Amino acid sequence: MAQPVLAHVRATTVRATSARPSSARAASTATATAPARAAAAPASPVPAPPVAASDTGASQVRRVPAVEVAPTVPDREVAEFLLDADSLDPTTLALAAARADVVRVVHSAAVPTPAAVRALVEVLEDEVRAVGRDRGDVRVVLEVEAVVAADAADAARRRAAVAYAEAFAALTWSPSATWLVAPPEVLVADAAALAARTGVDAVALALVGDSRRSAATLAALAAR
Repeated sequence: MAQPVLAHVRATTVRATSARPSSARAASTATATAPARAAAAPASPVPAPPVAASDTGASQVRRVPAVEVAPTVPDREVAEFLLDADSLDPTTLALAAARADVVRVVHSAAVPTPAAVRALVEVLEDEVRAVGRDRGDVRVVLEVEAVVAADAADAARRRAAVAYAEAFAALTWSPSATWLVAPPEVLVADAAALAARTGVDAVALALVGDSRRSAATLAALAAR
């Protein structure tokens, strides 16, 4: 399913944004947010990734876990570009490769599968090299919707409810197929596996509804 990305000059449009991606989410968000049977951790600020000095001591290197909780407020200190399905423009992709500190990818009809995300990451890496930057200069993050479930049975129930609601939305693709729905430890493990499959630097969990109350718990699990 990588064709939607590669068929349009192997590029996708980016736009600088501070808003959370919202297209195609409204149809399924309400159904997925029923309170979980397990007690959720109280909301608290998500701890920042640890920073360690380099061997030379000349600079600092940020150690970033493969899984993180998507921030609710953008970091104004970094240049961030969002890759979505608004349009496919190689010029703007090259702009992101040249200027971005962080490139945030979200699933869409143009990038509906992990294979499509990996193809897009490869295109971006080519663009980064083409403008003379190191791959390490650009942090690529895949942001996915995530729902915290009490257990496997609860996760299956929530997935079925979301898919049922989505069936009436007349969408051209299935956004819920890209959602991660699981108990906390499984959710973090699934996100780490997704990061490895897609070639991104991190998977950011965009917590849906009441699952936001588990942000601190998930951040602690991801930092282990």
